[in-house]
Amino acid sequence: MPTTTRPPATALAAGLVLALLGLVAACGVVLGATGPAAYAAEDPSCTDQGVSMQTRQAQAVFTGTVVGAKAAALDDGQRGVRITHQVEVQEVYKAARVSVAAELEVVTTRNVRGECNLGRLPEGEDVVFFVKAETTDGEPADPVVFLAAGDSGTAVADSDLRDALDRLLPNPVPPVPASPTGAEFEALPVDPPTPLGRAAAPGAALAVLGVLGLFVVGRLGRR
Repeated sequence: MPTTTRPPATALAAGLVLALLGLVAACGVVLGATGPAAYAAEDPSCTDQGVSMQTRQAQAVFTGTVVGAKAAALDDGQRGVRITHQVEVQEVYKAARVSVAAELEVVTTRNVRGECNLGRLPEGEDVVFFVKAETTDGEPADPVVFLAAGDSGTAVADSDLRDALDRLLPNPVPPVPASPTGAEFEALPVDPPTPLGRAAAPGAALAVLGVLGLFVVGRLGRR
């Protein structure tokens, strides 16, 4: 009676493992097809283009100190944070079609997908700002709010950065001073206008006296 040759145990185990791997791969394909769509592109990288290029691309370049900051979530449920910094400006190296005030706001972003985020700037530090004015319908806001991206060149003002800036833009100027508070004037009471008759009375009396004086002088002269 012929004997049946059984496959080795190792072969059975290997076949079972391959079958399980195939099943897992098939499940992965199905789950991948029904899962959320992946982002089409990664965040752009922040590339250092050098101070010369950053100076040309910036609308305004100035030094200043961050004296305060506040963060707020982006509108419309977008992912990321908008950080508004209060800055006291020291010197202005460049201002193209925009005024740089002595006190202004600079906005940066954090965790915004698709942008090169700069994050929060340190308070109390001197910073060199390479910025562009924020616009609405192509027009800057009033007062102007500036935007600083992660690849703009904005950074703490160390000696190397200051030296490079002084070589490129050697004649900085002071910022535009804050507008003085409008002078207050005390309202004075207004006197009612004098009636025409009362205003003309003194003149009429003088005229009558003048005529009488001429009459008297004439009479005396004929004697």
